[in-house]
Amino acid sequence: MSKLDKFEEYVIAPGETILELLEVNCISQLDLADKTGINKKTINEIIKGKAPITTSTALKLEYVFDIPASFWNNLESSYREALERKKDMESIKEDEKYLENIPYTEMAKRNWDWIEKTRDSVEKVINLRKFFSVASLAFDTDLKRKLAFRKSNHESFSFESLYCWLRYGEIQSNKNEIAKFNIELLKENVKKIRDLANKPFLEQYEKIKDLLSECGISLVFEAHLPHTYVNGVSYKVTCDKAIIMISDRGKKDDILWFTLFHEIAHLLKHSRKEVFIDLENDEKNDIENEADEFARNILIPNEVYDNFIRTNYVFNESIIKEFSKNNNISTGIVVGRLQKDGKVGWNEFNSLITRI
Repeated sequence: MSKLDKFEEYVIAPGETILELLEVNCISQLDLADKTGINKKTINEIIKGKAPITTSTALKLEYVFDIPASFWNNLESSYREALERKKDMESIKEDEKYLENIPYTEMAKRNWDWIEKTRDSVEKVINLRKFFSVASLAFDTDLKRKLAFRKSNHESFSFESLYCWLRYGEIQSNKNEIAKFNIELLKENVKKIRDLANKPFLEQYEKIKDLLSECGISLVFEAHLPHTYVNGVSYKVTCDKAIIMISDRGKKDDILWFTLFHEIAHLLKHSRKEVFIDLENDEKNDIENEADEFARNILIPNEVYDNFIRTNYVFNESIIKEFSKNNNISTGIVVGRLQKDGKVGWNEFNSLITRI
């Protein structure tokens, strides 16, 4: 038996209770009509569930059966709610088609809010509606509309997975107490956050989170979902609040630090209405290039880096470690920059990079 069939068993019209009382008290529908002053047709429709028990009717039934009007009002209210829930159950069946593209099992493994482990498709739809705060999975949200035209060069890219990942970030951010967005304070705190880059990102995560919270930014770190290919995301939820999400894509500490400052750059420099999504191997536009340049220059100032390159024709661990120490930055970030710029091979000095 399906959940819908089981549910229908409990949809009982208040009129059935009236009918039982008529039989117990040997009263006909005509007698009840005479006793209450309600015409017989209406009495019959109430018994069949076609007409509701109004507050006025409930009071009259109280006199006839010595059962409080509140009982009849509650009975009617529960019945009407049950009828609507029956319609909702039918709409849930319609929503099941959306399950195909949503990584529900992975979300449940991570114990995300409302996403409980289940194989039942009805339960999955109900849980997802609560997760997205929508009455139907077909409904749009502001975040969903902003993502509607987002594409990726990856053939297996999933819009639905990305949407789920971002929604998780929104839910987590709503749990955090943060100040109002303050761009001037953010400019100051960027320097403080940079001072933390001499250690692994995840070791400094809570400190970074606090510094961004002071600026009205909620920082969320969450492993990427399959088929999202996302490194980071930043956007303004409201004029007073922003979100930065960082994923574990790439599994390297230097990527986390670079992504963080890349997303901060968007909040400092670019449109307050757009959702900025840093997807792996995506083509770069001017805005993304500007955010990249900001991140590079914050981590290792251009003039410092250029001088480092000019004065070292050959790199070794000792040179990299000394440069890192002198510039208060982790060796992994330096190696990542050198690898990205082709100054050393992708297989060189990886022991100096922290893996996550």
